[in-house]
Amino acid sequence: MIFRLILSTFLVAACLLRAAGANAEASASEKALAARLFDDASKLMAAGQAPAACAKFAESQRLDPELGTLLHLGECYAKIGKTASAWTTFKEAADVAAQRGDPRSARIRDRVTGIEQSLSELVLVVSESEPQTLEIRQDGVLLGRAGWGSAVPVDPGEHTITASAPGLKPRELKVTVLGGGQTVTIRLPAAEAAPPAATQAAGAPKLTPSAPSQLVPSPAATHAASSKQRKRVALLVGGAGVVGLGLGATFGLMVKPTYDKSSSHCNGNFCDSAGHDDRQSAFSKALVSDIAFGVGAAALAASAVIWLTAPKSNADEAAPLTLRPSLGLHQASLAAERSW
Repeated sequence: MIFRLILSTFLVAACLLRAAGANAEASASEKALAARLFDDASKLMAAGQAPAACAKFAESQRLDPELGTLLHLGECYAKIGKTASAWTTFKEAADVAAQRGDPRSARIRDRVTGIEQSLSELVLVVSESEPQTLEIRQDGVLLGRAGWGSAVPVDPGEHTITASAPGLKPRELKVTVLGGGQTVTIRLPAAEAAPPAATQAAGAPKLTPSAPSQLVPSPAATHAASSKQRKRVALLVGGAGVVGLGLGATFGLMVKPTYDKSSSHCNGNFCDSAGHDDRQSAFSKALVSDIAFGVGAAALAASAVIWLTAPKSNADEAAPLTLRPSLGLHQASLAAERSW
């Protein structure tokens, strides 16, 4: 159980580190593809094929996030009547513009306000008697409990609401929301118990499988095996912690040179495109460093706890083991000492 918990923690941490590193800077091939998609989308818009253009603008933004692409994507959504998508996109663009001090910031905020007046909303009413395990999805996307009973902006058109929980029949609702600022309220139908599993046919003989004979290990052997397993886990976790601290130090040392590189392209907080890219890269490296240091420190602490709480064996009582973690500016280590 402990091993699964630790493994899950490190898998999540690894995903965060990978995502942070991947977002640090788009590769040259991604930038090239994003530029081509943007050009294709612009041509489709000019040809009156807005739905196809929106998909290409969205993919271009995913590959290489840019404020200009966000603005074109928002206008594309507005063109095809997806007011909620347009509103969300322009709100994101307004935040980016405000952070950068972009002169277009005021116009973008006005665009957000204008679209907000025509937003259509959907309110889902859920009974308080529903179980805590209830899961609701709107068009396949999980709708958290905070969104139940609140007016959620949606694009005009048909939407599908599904609800599921262990022991209950699945429920599905379809609702059509019109444009022009309409608010639609729907109530989730009452829950019904799921049918019980098919029982054994009447009169059929009950077969009881015989348990295979097996050797039962002695308590002492089980105790020793448990102690060794926990200590192996502790060493693995400790090693992962050292790796995390090393990654944190490596990315941390890269932050200042990357940030200093932007100085020749920036005047205070106002930068050209090259300066902005350098600063964004520096901020991303700092984020990776912080995450790596946090994961590494947590891993070392977890390693010590797992080791110290492992069942004592006869060998352990005769030869205690001491863990000595060491953390420096450029390196980290974990030493083990045993007295004989």
